[in-house]
Amino acid sequence: MALILGGAGGALLRYALATTWPHPREVLITTLLTVGLAFLIAGYVLAIGPRSVVHFAVLGVCGSAASLSAYAVLTISQSMRLSVAFLTLTPVAAIGGLICGLLAARVVAR
Repeated sequence: MALILGGAGGALLRYALATTWPHPREVLITTLLTVGLAFLIAGYVLAIGPRSVVHFAVLGVCGSAASLSAYAVLTISQSMRLSVAFLTLTPVAAIGGLICGLLAARVVAR
Protein backbone atom coordinates (compact mmCIF):
# COMPACT_ATOMS: atom_id res chain seq x y z
CA MET A 1 0.00 0.00 0.00
CA ALA A 2 2.84 2.38 0.87
CA LEU A 3 4.47 1.70 -2.50
CA ILE A 4 1.22 2.51 -4.31
CA LEU A 5 0.65 5.71 -2.35
CA GLY A 6 4.25 6.74 -2.95
CA GLY A 7 3.80 6.05 -6.65
CA ALA A 8 0.77 8.33 -6.73
CA GLY A 9 2.81 11.03 -5.01
CA GLY A 10 5.62 10.67 -7.54
CA ALA A 11 3.17 10.92 -10.44
CA LEU A 12 1.71 14.09 -8.95
CA LEU A 13 5.22 15.50 -8.52
CA ARG A 14 6.07 14.76 -12.13
CA TYR A 15 2.79 16.34 -13.32
CA ALA A 16 3.39 19.45 -11.19
CA LEU A 17 6.89 19.87 -12.63
CA ALA A 18 5.65 19.47 -16.21
CA THR A 19 2.87 22.02 -15.75
CA THR A 20 5.05 24.50 -13.85
CA TRP A 21 7.81 24.44 -16.48
CA PRO A 22 6.10 23.28 -19.69
CA HIS A 23 8.62 24.43 -22.31
CA PRO A 24 10.72 21.67 -23.91
CA ARG A 25 14.08 22.82 -22.52
CA GLU A 26 12.59 23.27 -19.05
CA VAL A 27 11.07 19.79 -19.27
CA LEU A 28 14.51 18.41 -20.15
CA ILE A 29 16.12 20.10 -17.15
CA THR A 30 13.40 19.05 -14.71
CA THR A 31 13.49 15.50 -16.10
CA LEU A 32 17.24 15.23 -15.62
CA LEU A 33 17.09 16.63 -12.09
CA THR A 34 14.10 14.50 -11.11
CA VAL A 35 15.56 11.29 -12.53
CA GLY A 36 19.00 11.91 -11.01
CA LEU A 37 17.61 12.73 -7.57
CA ALA A 38 15.06 9.90 -7.63
CA PHE A 39 17.72 7.34 -8.53
CA LEU A 40 20.06 8.74 -5.87
CA ILE A 41 17.42 8.36 -3.18
CA ALA A 42 16.21 4.97 -4.43
CA GLY A 43 19.79 3.69 -4.65
CA TYR A 44 20.42 4.77 -1.08
CA VAL A 45 17.22 3.20 0.27
CA LEU A 46 17.85 -0.05 -1.60
CA ALA A 47 21.46 -0.19 -0.42
CA ILE A 48 20.50 0.17 3.24
CA GLY A 49 17.62 -2.28 2.77
CA PRO A 50 14.04 -1.01 2.91
CA ARG A 51 12.63 -2.01 6.27
CA SER A 52 9.76 0.33 6.99
CA VAL A 53 6.58 1.63 5.42
CA VAL A 54 8.32 4.97 4.87
CA HIS A 55 11.10 3.30 2.89
CA PHE A 56 8.57 1.65 0.58
CA ALA A 57 6.65 4.91 0.16
CA VAL A 58 9.90 6.68 -0.75
CA LEU A 59 10.68 3.97 -3.31
CA GLY A 60 7.20 4.46 -4.80
CA VAL A 61 7.73 8.20 -5.12
CA CYS A 62 11.15 7.68 -6.71
CA GLY A 63 9.93 5.04 -9.15
CA SER A 64 6.98 7.07 -10.28
CA ALA A 65 8.82 10.40 -10.48
CA ALA A 66 11.60 8.86 -12.55
CA SER A 67 9.23 6.87 -14.76
CA LEU A 68 11.02 5.69 -17.85
CA SER A 69 7.72 5.54 -19.72
CA ALA A 70 7.50 9.32 -19.34
CA TYR A 71 11.10 9.45 -20.57
CA ALA A 72 10.12 7.48 -23.69
CA VAL A 73 7.17 9.77 -24.45
CA LEU A 74 9.30 12.87 -23.95
CA THR A 75 12.00 11.48 -26.24
CA ILE A 76 9.69 10.92 -29.20
CA SER A 77 7.57 14.04 -28.78
CA GLN A 78 10.36 16.64 -29.07
CA SER A 79 12.45 18.10 -31.85
CA MET A 80 15.37 15.97 -33.05
CA ARG A 81 17.91 17.91 -31.00
CA LEU A 82 15.93 17.64 -27.74
CA SER A 83 15.08 14.00 -28.45
CA VAL A 84 18.77 13.18 -28.64
CA ALA A 85 19.35 15.13 -25.42
CA PHE A 86 16.57 13.21 -23.63
CA LEU A 87 17.78 9.92 -25.08
CA THR A 88 21.37 10.34 -23.95
CA LEU A 89 21.25 12.51 -20.84
CA THR A 90 18.38 10.83 -18.97
CA PRO A 91 20.17 7.46 -18.61
CA VAL A 92 23.34 9.31 -17.61
CA ALA A 93 21.39 11.13 -14.87
CA ALA A 94 19.83 7.84 -13.72
CA ILE A 95 23.11 5.95 -13.54
CA GLY A 96 24.90 8.90 -11.94
CA GLY A 97 22.18 9.26 -9.32
CA LEU A 98 22.21 5.54 -8.59
CA ILE A 99 25.99 5.49 -8.14
CA CYS A 100 25.82 8.52 -5.84
CA GLY A 101 23.06 6.89 -3.77
CA LEU A 102 25.04 3.67 -3.41
CA LEU A 103 28.19 5.56 -2.46
CA ALA A 104 26.26 7.63 0.09
CA ALA A 105 24.93 4.44 1.69
CA ARG A 106 28.46 3.05 1.83
CA VAL A 107 29.79 6.22 3.50
CA VAL A 108 26.97 6.23 6.05
CA ALA A 109 27.56 2.54 6.82
CA ARG A 110 31.17 3.18 7.80
